[in-house]
Amino acid sequence: MFMILAATVGTTAMAESTRALLVIHGGAGTILKKNMTAETEKSYRDALENSLRHGFDVLKKGGTSLSAVETAIKGMEDSPLFNAGKGSVFTHDGRNEMDASIMNGKDKAAGAVAGLTIVKNPISAARAVMEKSPHVMMTGRGADLFATQQGLEIADPSYFWTERRWKDLQRELMEEAKGKGSTENRSWDTTLSEHKFGTVGAVAVDQSGNIAAGTSTGGMTNKRFGRVGDSPIIGAGNYADNESCAVSGTGHGEFFIRYTVAHDIAALMKYKGLSVREAAREVVQKTLKNAGGEGGVIAIDRKGNFAMEFNSEGMYRGWIGPDGVPHVAIYGGD
Repeated sequence: MFMILAATVGTTAMAESTRALLVIHGGAGTILKKNMTAETEKSYRDALENSLRHGFDVLKKGGTSLSAVETAIKGMEDSPLFNAGKGSVFTHDGRNEMDASIMNGKDKAAGAVAGLTIVKNPISAARAVMEKSPHVMMTGRGADLFATQQGLEIADPSYFWTERRWKDLQRELMEEAKGKGSTENRSWDTTLSEHKFGTVGAVAVDQSGNIAAGTSTGGMTNKRFGRVGDSPIIGAGNYADNESCAVSGTGHGEFFIRYTVAHDIAALMKYKGLSVREAAREVVQKTLKNAGGEGGVIAIDRKGNFAMEFNSEGMYRGWIGPDGVPHVAIYGGD
């Protein structure tokens, strides 16, 4: 059974009427202040604020929640700090394979990609699948080829190499060599969860009252056999429906898939009348935690009520509203 070391409750901002608002996350796990230098913490906070500002600029100018979500996520994909895009972790074979999904709450249109290896911004590839194909998901070489044909920015695989993530892989491989077996089959080692897992995501409501969600990840360090987690799975790591909420998740993907975490939160709102905060707490702190799953979610409804809920030590997260001031947090006590 996985051990959950600590839990926090989410934050909710209330509104009388619809307003533009953006919420983001940069992954959850064993994120402790004692393990973070002041310089590193500042780098994370600056990166989160940068993502919030760029995403909110879209909303401020009357842009759609979908575009705001894509813009905010691209900012985190371009940073080596997060496990998505540039900062993606390595597979067992020393490759970077990236997944992403995006969903529009207005009409429940969705797009997803898995196993990308050359697309600079996987979230844009997911949106292209949604808007420029009759499909919801594309994978592997086909997804790379489709993104290329759509004119998306392509990067040499070396672009995604970072020393930090390479060292994470080497540590995992050494654990295997010591006879502990594949780390994919071991209980989740919470001391490594920040390095081994991670996702970025965004949810937003625009001036028209439409919501959207997006999620992007480099997956699991040392993953094999084409493993795909929850991030590109609609209803698991990503979901949006104007009648309930938009959700993006981060954590141990297998649990998010088994318990359809994102959709379950929306369903509790739609069918049981729970608020976005109540629904997120119910799923993350009870359903997910009782099953042994660690992670968190961000969620928002059409009125701008939102939650940032996680049962791990910390979650990189932030939000920005009508005043244009970004608010970011990292640790459980923030």
